Amino acid sequence: MKNRGKYIIAALLFAVVFCIGALFQRYTAIIQGQNSLFLFTGDYFRETFAASWPLSHLLESFFLQFYEIPMVGPLLTALIVTLIFFLFHFFLQRIKAHFPIPEAVIIASVFWVLAARAETPIFLYRMLLISSAHAFAGLFLKKKESAGLRKWEIAVTGVVIIGAALFVSLGKNIRSTETTAKVRYATYKGDWNKVLDNVTPQSSIDRPEMMPYAFLAMGFTGDLGERLFTYPIKNIEEFDMEGLHTVEGNYFNSLLNYYMGNHNEAIHHIFQYSCHFPHGMTHFSLSQLIRYNNSLGNYTMVRKYAQILSRSPRYSSSARKLLKRFEGAQDSLPPAGHLSSSAHTTTNNPPHDLIQLSLAGINSRIAQERFLCYLMLQGSLEYFVEAFRIFKWERIPRHYEEALLLIGVDPDEFGISAGSQRLFNVITSAMMQLDMPTVDRMAKGTYWEYHFHKQKEGAFESGLDLDPDSKL
Repeated sequence: MKNRGKYIIAALLFAVVFCIGALFQRYTAIIQGQNSLFLFTGDYFRETFAASWPLSHLLESFFLQFYEIPMVGPLLTALIVTLIFFLFHFFLQRIKAHFPIPEAVIIASVFWVLAARAETPIFLYRMLLISSAHAFAGLFLKKKESAGLRKWEIAVTGVVIIGAALFVSLGKNIRSTETTAKVRYATYKGDWNKVLDNVTPQSSIDRPEMMPYAFLAMGFTGDLGERLFTYPIKNIEEFDMEGLHTVEGNYFNSLLNYYMGNHNEAIHHIFQYSCHFPHGMTHFSLSQLIRYNNSLGNYTMVRKYAQILSRSPRYSSSARKLLKRFEGAQDSLPPAGHLSSSAHTTTNNPPHDLIQLSLAGINSRIAQERFLCYLMLQGSLEYFVEAFRIFKWERIPRHYEEALLLIGVDPDEFGISAGSQRLFNVITSAMMQLDMPTVDRMAKGTYWEYHFHKQKEGAFESGLDLDPDSKL
């Protein structure tokens, strides 16, 4: 009966940590799992033990590989926080601490918060080892009879647990990290509605760096030509992550190129992504390399990466199935007469690259619409009209109508809606009268607003720049 209070506190701590993790850090844990690596290979263990704190990194990596399974991350976090509580309570009781339960709760809660704020939960695993060492040392001390929990101790432990829960659930950085993780995972899964639910025009005011995910998603939902300028996009650089050599940039560019059918470039970016991590590779990288090489018909490479992934306890079963499936499969050969010296290459100029993809026979609707949007964003409306004529339209998206009206085409020839024509006439009339408040109000959320803003900046180029070394 004396120990019942300890177990009640432990159950409360476990429940709170799990619920907060499931509600506010579910996708953060999944991405942490993607970014981890644990392999039963000699090279992996040599690299791990050559770094500082090898045991804690080894323990963290082993458990992190399972975090990609939804809800496993919050569950393991809750379990480890609870274990830390038990181990420190045992040690504090042995050294005859006056308030072992509140002190143990404080220690466990502090490291839960630190782990929640960090890129990885390494603090928890480090503390798990430290608390295990303390508990082992406590075995050699004389046991102290436990006393029942006093009311004020219950109150203190409750306040500490609730305070830690509020800190994790309301922390601005923690919530921002969770939103980013949710959007990244939704993009990986192709859940475009979830991407757009989390990257809205309003949220993009504070976090414009997330807009490229929304623009990619709208390419699939068919909303890019309808909603692009409802977002607070001010520059062409905010449309994509071109030239952004970070974890975020490489992750996005790898998926963007995969969805557009440019699988070689997707492989390039996933390798760059991997370079940001301790072992130069992650579980996510390996799985994506298998995915991309399979799309290219590079089955030898599929088997190579599946063989590596088979040394992971988490993925060994699926990797062995892949090896059996692709056993003996012959690599796809390039077309007759194909020479690497004449192959199209990717540059840092997205519109140029999209043209090269088309010339290589890699066409997709999202690539076509992204090309049109690049022309609008640069202000190359003459080229926009030429490109627009190539594609067939059941209904013209409103931003495209706005660009066509701005360049002065015949509305009847293109079938531009009466609504867009009326709004354009109202704005034109207001501009002639120098009624700028009316212009600003009526042009809100349209291509015209963006165009007028860029004209004021004098930032538009004179025409389409297809220099492969140029970023528009």
